[in-house]
Amino acid sequence: MTIESICILEADRPTGVATIKAIFETGSEKSSQKARVTAGVSPNSSEEVREELNKIGAKVFVIDDPNNVTFNDVAKLQIILSPERLDAAQLYINSAVKHRVPFVLLQSVINADERDDYFGKKFGEIENQLKEYAVKECHPVEGGPEVQREAHIHRHWSILRIGFYDHYLLSFKDCIRKGVLDLPIGSGEFAPVSVEDVGKASAHILDKSENFYNKTNTITGSELFDGNKLAERLTQTLHHNLSYKPSEDIEHIKDDHIKKYIQSPLESEATFHLISLIKEDKLKFVSPNFIEIEKFKQKTVEQFFLEHKEEFLGKQE
Repeated sequence: MTIESICILEADRPTGVATIKAIFETGSEKSSQKARVTAGVSPNSSEEVREELNKIGAKVFVIDDPNNVTFNDVAKLQIILSPERLDAAQLYINSAVKHRVPFVLLQSVINADERDDYFGKKFGEIENQLKEYAVKECHPVEGGPEVQREAHIHRHWSILRIGFYDHYLLSFKDCIRKGVLDLPIGSGEFAPVSVEDVGKASAHILDKSENFYNKTNTITGSELFDGNKLAERLTQTLHHNLSYKPSEDIEHIKDDHIKKYIQSPLESEATFHLISLIKEDKLKFVSPNFIEIEKFKQKTVEQFFLEHKEEFLGKQE
């Protein structure tokens, strides 16, 4: 990256932290030479997350009111939205237009253009709003740099749609501990993706933005799983006998699994809808690798299982 200003909203989200880590860890030059990064965080964000972002190298500010967010001298903006703040997207986009931000990257959700749930439809609307952002106008005028800047307007957007996160599987840890995976996806298949890989993909798009002007990409994991294959892989990796028995009790799945793990009502509902899409085979694909990072290799489910072995199985004596 050349030295420029990057702003990431709302950076306290897991993918925001992962993106900022990737910005400072990847590339051929040291982070201080690559970019100046500002991180907008929610008023409800923890002090721990704010300190982590500071230590990584970002300058942190609190988004008390989305109406008041400005982007002076920002070259690239990434918009990450918390479930309760989806309406802030239009405010962020309007401010980016006002402050002539050259490039805006939106983190969206998989299949946003064809979903009928609230979360999907909302992101579909936001994507359409962002697609109106692209402008390229050049008017020959006489004058200094400021006049020239006003005469040349180049704006571009990019959208990164995210698939089913691997950490959502932790919602089912209680039953997994008892030897049953009751994920209700029938024979449907999906490719779980890690937060870290989303962060690396986002950082890559921000770095090589000219390759992603006015394009929509989707990132999933690198391997498809159905329920049986997932149970087999869990058994092999954790040495814990597991069988796949999809539950038909919707309330049990919502209340005893998803809502216990995901605190946000909107996000838990969106996660349940993703599970429904898997059952309907609408997430049965592996996204093409558009991340041209040397030696980049996506995180495997085995790595995820091992990292969270204690959460899945409890403390071993």
